[in-house]
Amino acid sequence: MEYQDLLELARDRRSCRRFRDDPVPTEVIDKILDIARYSPSAANSQPWEFVVVEDFTMKRAISKEIVSVYKEAKERDTTFNFKAAVQSQLFRAPVLIVVCGDRRLMQAYPTLLRGRELLRQSLAICAYSIQLAAASFGLATAWATVHWGPPETAVKRLLAIPESFTVDHIIPLGYPDVTKEKRTRALTQVRERAPFRRELREVVHHRGYDITKYRSDK
Repeated sequence: MEYQDLLELARDRRSCRRFRDDPVPTEVIDKILDIARYSPSAANSQPWEFVVVEDFTMKRAISKEIVSVYKEAKERDTTFNFKAAVQSQLFRAPVLIVVCGDRRLMQAYPTLLRGRELLRQSLAICAYSIQLAAASFGLATAWATVHWGPPETAVKRLLAIPESFTVDHIIPLGYPDVTKEKRTRALTQVRERAPFRRELREVVHHRGYDITKYRSDK
């Protein structure tokens, strides 16, 4: 692959909350997950396993369960844009990829390091691999984190995931509905923020941190 191809893939990847109803071919899903399994992981533990969910009733139940934490957040902060949260929109995607992490594999990590953090870092890298792979097929994704406690417990119960696994990420997958996404007023702030990327010169430092690049509190 040429550098320009990889750059365009990373640049064109977008998070999406509105999808067309078109099904995603099984062979495409398999190819995406085949790439994901080559992701780097701590101690090459490869802690990930994937549950692919396409049943609408199940997708709706999952979305309802994990969004509970955002309802609590809205009560604490009335400015919270609840309608833009990925979690509340999961059921709209044709496919959900539930990324599971086997906590038993933390035994493979050096004892002087915090195993939970290494597990989550490994799963996060895997989640991004899924997103890039999906983009190569013209598919859109988003990144929905699952918070510990009742939401995670509920998802594991719904999908019969063993207790030894953690569920950190759920990735909606499908063909983007660009028209519907543009019409959704709740996503206005999301659309305005999405194209923004800091310039390379703003984030790279040589021979130490350049304090003149330090971002203001504003």
